[in-house]
Amino acid sequence: MGDQPPSPLAGKRVVITRAESQSATLARALRAHGAEAISLPLIQILPPLDYVPLDGALRDLGKFDWLIFTSQNAVTGVSDRLAVLLNPTEAPTPVIPSVARNLAWSANHTTPGSLRIAAVGEATSEAAQRAGFEVTYVGQAGTAATLVYELAPELRGKRVLLPRSDRAAGELVPRLQRLGAEVSEVIAYRTSDTTEVDAAGRQAVAACSAILFFSPSAVQSFAALQKSSALNSLTDSVVVGAIGPVTSVALRNAGIRCDFQASAPSVEEIVATLAVHFEKISVQSASGANSS
Repeated sequence: MGDQPPSPLAGKRVVITRAESQSATLARALRAHGAEAISLPLIQILPPLDYVPLDGALRDLGKFDWLIFTSQNAVTGVSDRLAVLLNPTEAPTPVIPSVARNLAWSANHTTPGSLRIAAVGEATSEAAQRAGFEVTYVGQAGTAATLVYELAPELRGKRVLLPRSDRAAGELVPRLQRLGAEVSEVIAYRTSDTTEVDAAGRQAVAACSAILFFSPSAVQSFAALQKSSALNSLTDSVVVGAIGPVTSVALRNAGIRCDFQASAPSVEEIVATLAVHFEKISVQSASGANSS
């Protein structure tokens, strides 16, 4: 057998705009394809200013029928806080050995046996399972809105706990309420923009082949940095990718083109979609060269 042809990503410089702690798997996958992965976090994930609402919900998990995770950050926010509440002298711990068992802890120490857990997309589901949660349902389209649509028959009239960011879009709660659901929305984490980029970050963006966005918050941060001249505008040759439709819309609303969005919010899909995009560019370039 002959040597495998090089990946379309070989030699490409790919900027990842999510938090570095969330980028390791994607960075490894890109490097496996011969790309250079560059971390440029555009948002910071911070704890809530007030833990009282989240703590109250976690102390009374037994009253809920559904716990919906709309992001990996929500999983981390809940699991870290559960660790504090369960082991106040030892927490925070990065991972709870089995949150499924620890959920027995509540205001009256009764097991919330009826509680079911839903996650938006495979990546969020995997994060929840790593933290010990038993995920009942995984959204097929990778957005919170479609998850609610898919689960509508199960959510009607149910009590739903929705741990989210302080910047979470506001349309999800009304969608649930239209189903007759009783929704408790609590802040599990805060999102803060990056306000400064160092010289290395500016150079990374200026010299990159592609830049990948994973949330509307990161898009807004990037747009603000461009407006303040902390970052230059992207050149036409830079491929701009989005993890999904919500981020894609945010890019266009910010006046930033979106060349592609992953068909599913997973590392495998975003790497595959990026590779296909660069393959198309290569074919088009070769075709143009041959016709000239």
